[in-house]
Amino acid sequence: MRLTDEKEALRREMKALRLRVRDREERDARIAAALFSLPAVQSGTCFFLYRAANGEAGTARIAARLLREGKTVLYPRVRGREMDLVPDRGLGFSRGAFGIEEPTGEPSDREPDVVVLPMLAADGQLHRLGYGGGYYDRYLAAHPAPYKAAIAYDFQIVERVPHCPHDVLPDAVVTDLRILRRQ
Repeated sequence: MRLTDEKEALRREMKALRLRVRDREERDARIAAALFSLPAVQSGTCFFLYRAANGEAGTARIAARLLREGKTVLYPRVRGREMDLVPDRGLGFSRGAFGIEEPTGEPSDREPDVVVLPMLAADGQLHRLGYGGGYYDRYLAAHPAPYKAAIAYDFQIVERVPHCPHDVLPDAVVTDLRILRRQ
């Protein structure tokens, strides 16, 4: 099977499994607690989050805590093949190019301390399977400094994720049951 076919098959499987999650609030709470246990998250002041859609591990609880603590929260807004980072200034969100909520307002030049990544699957070596557009890989290749934490439900950890040499590995994968860290 070709690499792209392997990736697409795994994407379909994980999307279907995610939509079947019944105890999402409980799982998202455990993910948030584990994420906030990471030293990079504890010391960070600026965070790049995504708005959860289509069964993704939720970020609303994470964002609410960060904003309560006076931290800066940035969200992506797609511009062509790139992403602009727009701070959550309470101006609201609107549906973007992929039907995902994107922030209203002007982009920021601020570099985040922590990037919280969406994913469909990951393996023990922290190879992460995204949606195939390469937006996060391009962003992270151009901005390697931030700490990268992918979040997902534990069933999204699989034996092997098909990957390419240009794929950017997260520093940690945080699930509702464990934290995998890059050595």
